[in-house]
Amino acid sequence: MIIKACVGNFKAIGNACVEFSEGLNVIVGPPSSGKSSMLEAITLIMQSRGEDALIIEGRLLMIHDVVDVLRNLDTSSRVTVSLRFSIDDQISSFLKDTGINANSGSITYSYSFIHSSGNVEQEVWLNDNLLVTFGRINDKNMILKPEIIDLCITPYHIMHEDALETCSDPPDSVKVAKAVLFSLRQGLRDRFFFIGENRLAWWKRTFETTVDLLPDYSVGGDAQYTVHQLSRMLTVPSYREQVKEILSEMQSLNVEDVTAGFIAPNRLMGFIKAKGSWGVLYNAGLGVRSILPLIVQLVLAPRGSTIIIDGVDIGLNEESLENVLSAVGKYAKSKDLQIIASSRLRPRVNDAKVIELNNQ
Repeated sequence: MIIKACVGNFKAIGNACVEFSEGLNVIVGPPSSGKSSMLEAITLIMQSRGEDALIIEGRLLMIHDVVDVLRNLDTSSRVTVSLRFSIDDQISSFLKDTGINANSGSITYSYSFIHSSGNVEQEVWLNDNLLVTFGRINDKNMILKPEIIDLCITPYHIMHEDALETCSDPPDSVKVAKAVLFSLRQGLRDRFFFIGENRLAWWKRTFETTVDLLPDYSVGGDAQYTVHQLSRMLTVPSYREQVKEILSEMQSLNVEDVTAGFIAPNRLMGFIKAKGSWGVLYNAGLGVRSILPLIVQLVLAPRGSTIIIDGVDIGLNEESLENVLSAVGKYAKSKDLQIIASSRLRPRVNDAKVIELNNQ
């Protein structure tokens, strides 16, 4: 679970920190307040986890050019994303395998860069203890803390122990940091999902050909795999019952059932049942097209996952938003999911943590 996120000089955000809780979290604010920027900054780091560079064109988030994320397009500014994670059972088990006994507490990982110089700086914390600060500073690859040590690799890797490959035997704190990075990277695998505002176009893909590499648990950042996953899920009775259960809770959507299947070789189509009649999904209302990918993602996500959805209020009025979020929060609690959403409307849901972004 993500406990806290701090972001600097990323798109609309100058400097902002947000603390999250378990269950349902909703970031609210007017347009251009930094809601989407906060969620995209988190997602950029998470989709780059374990890679040797920032992945700006991934399955979750498509940025096209890293300059696009720079505040005011200032290539000399330092972009920073710092994420604090709670140590849960999965992360704890990996820590234990590396010789670290930590059944609770937190791990903080920070990544910052200056585009014009290529400078990168990373930090790893275990609870409140800074284990290591390292990076590429003025064309030199080095550990800065706890002591200056040369690195034998350019440390562009994201949340990866390989970035701490030293040219000599490192101190114990660096060895611990490598173990922590390994455990964090492995413990978060297949437990983070992002659905962006571009999901409103997902219905255009209902006639898309079969996907060769369908993700195990994700509907995709643009919800591009929604119908494909729905078709696969409906072959599993427990999945189908969960979808129908969530729909029954979301009475404001007026949807009784959904299904998907092949209408021609390698051609999929989705269908929706409302007021006793079936119709094609792409004729559904805006609210249904906006929320259905989230419903599918809720069911697919493994227990203990974090799901981010940008613009959860799209296509919904205040009453519908309250109904949808109540159902989402109830289901998330039953499955130990963390939901982080953004909304221009302020929801009136008892179980939700509503966060007003303080963007400076």
